[in-house]
Amino acid sequence: MTFKVVITDCEHGYVDPETEILSAVGARVEWRDCRTEEDVIEVAADADGLIIGYAPITARVLDALPRCRIVSRYGIGVDMVDVRAATQRGVVVTNVPDYCLDEVADHTMALLLALSRKLVVLDQAVRDGRAVEGGQWNTVGVARPIYRLSNQTLGIIGLGRIGRRVARRAQAFGMRVIAAPDPAVGREEAATLGITVLPLDQMLSEADHLTLHVPLVESTRHLINADRLALMKPTAVIVNTSRGPVIEEAALVKALQDGRLAGAGLDVYEREPFTADNPLRTMDNVVLSSHAAWYSEDALHEMKVKAAQAVADFLQGRTPQSILNPSALSNQEEKIQ
Repeated sequence: MTFKVVITDCEHGYVDPETEILSAVGARVEWRDCRTEEDVIEVAADADGLIIGYAPITARVLDALPRCRIVSRYGIGVDMVDVRAATQRGVVVTNVPDYCLDEVADHTMALLLALSRKLVVLDQAVRDGRAVEGGQWNTVGVARPIYRLSNQTLGIIGLGRIGRRVARRAQAFGMRVIAAPDPAVGREEAATLGITVLPLDQMLSEADHLTLHVPLVESTRHLINADRLALMKPTAVIVNTSRGPVIEEAALVKALQDGRLAGAGLDVYEREPFTADNPLRTMDNVVLSSHAAWYSEDALHEMKVKAAQAVADFLQGRTPQSILNPSALSNQEEKIQ
């Protein structure tokens, strides 16, 4: 039997690993560039499975894809997929939750260190000449204030696999680590990791650095808003390598402009790709990157292989790893009956 698998969108520039894995189980792979619901419906109406990057997989799309029984996401987050609608229609949704854990933790610390040591400010000052005054280095004049990292506190929201990795890295720099309550990690378990769990508002008020490691769901959208930013120290900085809308970006911009927050290190934004008129681009107390925290050549290959293998396993009657909605399997059986 020949299957059709559509890769709706892929920003990596090649799909050789996916094609090799899926061809081996009799699947014909089509790589497209879908940006909208209409794009997906047009190219995948007869698809047995999808591999997606950011293409929207809504109830409307799923209704127009009657043969599709699996949606495999490149990456961890699935906020572009209506998982509830997929479950109701017997469509399995998978992701790759473990491919870039060290990369994101490393990138988080890179942003934190760049902010703490004022690396971007110092780099620009050296390049434009402001780092020299009267024939001497003007380091203090350019970079003040910088504080000793080992005397500071890191606050973490989200103690999953990435959050815990960030905690270990911060502890290696001598930082105190605190965290907001996490339903997946009890206080005693957190204590064994050297992490003190505090109520969210208290944690925000004590943190010198705040880092976010939560998925984008309704309860986390604008989790960091104007009211919560107001609880933080004016010397504090925020790092976000999770999802942009976890922070209310307009409130963050205002807090930075008003001096109520010292800085931010951002890899994700409310609107992506980054727009030219975003005021964050002009702020020298903000370090920006292009949703790149996940990336290494190792992580990229692993993600592509695992996303394709999930579809290949499913088409061969095997249960894929990392099914986000296992009840969809029983819904499929009921439809078949």
